[in-house]
Amino acid sequence: MASYTSLHLLLLLLVLLFSNHEVEKRCAWGRVMVNHEEHDKYVVEMKPLRAAATCKDQAKGLGLTLAHRQGVCSPIAANRQSRNSKLIFLRDQSRVNSMNVLGQTGALPAEDHGEHAQMPIRRSSPGMGEFVVTIGIGTPKVDLPLIFDTGSEVTWTKCGQQGPLFDPHESKTFSWPRCSASKCNYSINYADGSYSNGEYVQDLLTLTPEYQFEDFVFGCSQSYSDNFGATAGVLGLGQGDNTLISRIGQKFSTIFCYCIPGSESSSGYLYFGFDALSNCQTDNITPLIIDEYNPSYYFVNLVGIALGNQTFSLSSESKLPRTIIDSGTTFTRLPPSIYEAVRAEFVKYMSAYPVADRLSTLDTCYNLRGQENVKLPKMILQFDNTDVPLDSSAVVWRENDDAQVCLAFKPNPPNPKGQDLVIIGYVQQQNLNILFNIQDKEFHFGTGHCGN
Repeated sequence: MASYTSLHLLLLLLVLLFSNHEVEKRCAWGRVMVNHEEHDKYVVEMKPLRAAATCKDQAKGLGLTLAHRQGVCSPIAANRQSRNSKLIFLRDQSRVNSMNVLGQTGALPAEDHGEHAQMPIRRSSPGMGEFVVTIGIGTPKVDLPLIFDTGSEVTWTKCGQQGPLFDPHESKTFSWPRCSASKCNYSINYADGSYSNGEYVQDLLTLTPEYQFEDFVFGCSQSYSDNFGATAGVLGLGQGDNTLISRIGQKFSTIFCYCIPGSESSSGYLYFGFDALSNCQTDNITPLIIDEYNPSYYFVNLVGIALGNQTFSLSSESKLPRTIIDSGTTFTRLPPSIYEAVRAEFVKYMSAYPVADRLSTLDTCYNLRGQENVKLPKMILQFDNTDVPLDSSAVVWRENDDAQVCLAFKPNPPNPKGQDLVIIGYVQQQNLNILFNIQDKEFHFGTGHCGN
């Protein structure tokens, strides 16, 4: 009888130990995992967000430094301050509102500015981005910090005689482009209410001492809104007949590559032509889709999203939404049904962490203050022909030194034509080499070296 009781107690103890082990796993992750090894396949460790007092420049050789306009690497001294998330969110939503109505932007009628005006005169544009690069204009060269924007065709800069502005009268290489009149006027109204009005001029463009372009056509703005701040204008990397992309193609190749840093404390880089191929290591390729009605934007086919151990297909009745990769949009926009599915899966993985209040329009947030070894679900973007794993910094938006961390995605309702539009914002592009091979109609992706 005693031996029976001892055996019974031993079996009971083993059952309790096993059950307690399963309960611990349920409490930690909101689900029963087969084992730690299986679980580790679907998570990544979140890197600590450390503010830096000095900038670590990641560009080398013939690359341009790409910096957050409010970060320590910014060339704009007045903008080296704490991040203003509210302003970033407002700019982001204004830009998306404009992009949701594709096909409604374009050149103004020629008779408005001369019967045979040859310059592209745009009447609307998606709005300002968050990153800046410094280029040189004129002889002697004036260094100008411009907003980096893959969704704009037109490059323009503030012109004047006070401060570090471009003054065409002081440049030995300045001239007027060909127009029906002696001057070509332009007017750009951005989605966030900002604007720039002026004249098209041409002068020497200096990207690096080795890469110079004579007679580059750009906007010389005499009237612009205050919200461009200390930036000097916009560097448009969209496509068109008189764009920077068309000019670099005349000299070498219509190829450029950038890496967006994972925090405002780091810098990224921007390369053109063969330097992009040699400095941006990539191993994933998907087709680049050109839309003749919206040439400024760069389209791809995003077919699915993997989050943790779940995959969500974007196809609906064999029809994919249109997808834009955009440097000026902050958060990725997804069709509402896909967003809700991704959000639900994210919530399951974050069940061990305390919930925080929503942050503006970001509705899924957690308080990670004091938390160590934080695990986030691994995310992969699935394009035609290739899968691209994202950096851990690309899954969440981080606020106040991780006191508040939110899922960095938003739902995007169908546009008035009833078509879904996906916009891949810069948060999801962080720490990736993204190479635009326009001449071969290819997008290339790889792991970048512009991390925290």
